[in-house]
Amino acid sequence: MDETNPVDASTGDTARSPELASSAAIPDGLPDDLPPVEPPSAGFIVQLFLIPGLIVVAVIGVWALFGKLSSSEQDWRELVQEIRSSNEHRRWRGATGLAHMLRADAEMRESGQNLAANAQIAKELTALLTELLDETSRDEELISQQSFVTRTLGWLDSYETVLPVLGRAMQPEQELIVRADAIRSVAVMSGRAAERDQPFDDPQVSELLVDLSRDKEPLIRQAVAFTLGLIPGDQIDQRLRVMAEDSDRNTRVNAALGMARRGMPDGFRIYVDVLQNVSESIDPETMEGRTPEERLSEARQRENMKLVILGNTLNALQDISGLLSPGQREQALGLCRPLADEHPEPRIRIEALNAIRTLTAGTTAD
Repeated sequence: MDETNPVDASTGDTARSPELASSAAIPDGLPDDLPPVEPPSAGFIVQLFLIPGLIVVAVIGVWALFGKLSSSEQDWRELVQEIRSSNEHRRWRGATGLAHMLRADAEMRESGQNLAANAQIAKELTALLTELLDETSRDEELISQQSFVTRTLGWLDSYETVLPVLGRAMQPEQELIVRADAIRSVAVMSGRAAERDQPFDDPQVSELLVDLSRDKEPLIRQAVAFTLGLIPGDQIDQRLRVMAEDSDRNTRVNAALGMARRGMPDGFRIYVDVLQNVSESIDPETMEGRTPEERLSEARQRENMKLVILGNTLNALQDISGLLSPGQREQALGLCRPLADEHPEPRIRIEALNAIRTLTAGTTAD
């Protein structure tokens, strides 16, 4: 699966999960003072999501922090009851358990329970996020909780229930990371819908995202550019062209990659810029951080992001190779050949070779 594609989801079949009985009781033997389950900190999440192109890797990484929980190991009804508990520890055990279960069920595809379409799970998780957004404090623990639940909603397909609260989480009064996570959750939902050949098409959400594409925060514009690339519509095409001129480089790159996924060659000059600057070094001393170790860690993360961008750019060239002029293909080939021969990362050499083959086939066809 392409790293630019957030699809890794349920089958799209109608819900098969039985309805939750309103009188279901909390299982016997569960103590009220369970040890806390702490979601990742907001700072950690910010570092993971500097570039929305990392959305799939990052979301899966967060899920992996808690181990893998198959849907057969615990009933979703029990976890819903946990979320309803007044005990904070039990509520978070329920929330993290449902996050695991949704992910595991999506991986099972046709053999799963299609929990993504379970209306009761959507109702409980959106109610939890609404409660968290209503909190007036802005401490780090609350922000990390808001962020965690916001990302979890991306695994649900109950649009009428989920989208309004995600729209609220995107608003400027919310924390930056929560806003970006809400946008990425729409990206995950959109990608999953595209995999089912049911393109995500909600005019209100599209209009909100177009508005947010003008946001003052680069991180928001980056996330929007990535997400718009997964939503159909001529208005979206035009907005991506505008975003490809953004002052923020990562926003330009995400807009160009989004256009490639839509079969638009308009981002070619941005791909050329990425390939021409592939050897640009990142100096740890210029990174943010209080200690040399923190700055070195930041530099390494930036290097990893560069690799993701480079790999996605090579994939984009393959997607639009048939739409390029002979001169553009020759320029792209000239930039890809050194990568195929000399790049230290094997996966980049492989992607470069694939791009060369595709671009050469286009030249032959001419």
